[in-house]
Amino acid sequence: MRNKSTVFHGTALSLTSALVAAGALAGAAVPASADTTAVRVEYTCTTSAGPTVQLTAWVVGGLPNEGAGANSVATNAYTYVDVDLDLRELRPALPVGSGVRLDGDSTAALDTTITGPDGTRTTRAAFTLAPTWITDVRGTAVRAAGALPALSFSAPGDHDLHAGDLTLALRPERADGTPLGTVTASCAHDPAQNDVLGTIRAQSANFDRPIRPDALHVVSATPTSVTLAWDARSWWNPTAGYNVYLDGGLVGFFTEKQATIAGLTPDKQHRAKVVTVDVRNSWSNPSQGLIFTLPRA
Repeated sequence: MRNKSTVFHGTALSLTSALVAAGALAGAAVPASADTTAVRVEYTCTTSAGPTVQLTAWVVGGLPNEGAGANSVATNAYTYVDVDLDLRELRPALPVGSGVRLDGDSTAALDTTITGPDGTRTTRAAFTLAPTWITDVRGTAVRAAGALPALSFSAPGDHDLHAGDLTLALRPERADGTPLGTVTASCAHDPAQNDVLGTIRAQSANFDRPIRPDALHVVSATPTSVTLAWDARSWWNPTAGYNVYLDGGLVGFFTEKQATIAGLTPDKQHRAKVVTVDVRNSWSNPSQGLIFTLPRA
């Protein structure tokens, strides 16, 4: 039976997604239903290379706007939170020499604590590093894209997201692809510093929308193009098609559960999302973000 509670239809939003460089937010628009927030965290890292590293990390979150109001969701409904990293001062941990390259073989993980009316819990955001050529670590930001696992809140109210300890597995290589081994780092932050990434408000309400797509994946990729596919189900109204976003920009509207995007830059990391649109122009919440890197030319 169709729920007769408040009907809330999604609309096209143009919001800002940022990676932080030198203390300032800068970036491109993100898919509908996300607000950007950021916190600067200072870490002390113990590395497998020997030295202790003082690492600055800007943690950037894309908080959902899936309820009524900013950064809100319905209770007992799953939602996704994008999390990106901007890392600096990695020099003591890397054999830079004349330059090294980091890419998606290098990973990171951020422990996250969520506090709110339903108690305290911990989760972890996983990241892959964007392709980065490093000759001067102090002047080069190493960026990584990731997300928290699906979240659900059982109690209404405000839930704070706290950035916790950070672990790194860096796999530098020379320009010709020769690996230079793996450098790991375990990074702890002073709990006295501000570590609140943002606040999500859970609401006791039902929001009447199409079902969000899932199982977004890469079918094939070239250095300048990618083909994406996904699963989707119709709801009360038939599906008209799907809006596909890449790095926050609307790529286009597709009537099939597949899209080919061309004219891209080789060796670059992207985040894709898909939104279902029904025949009455009601929009679903965005799919879980898919992070992928195009091959080198």
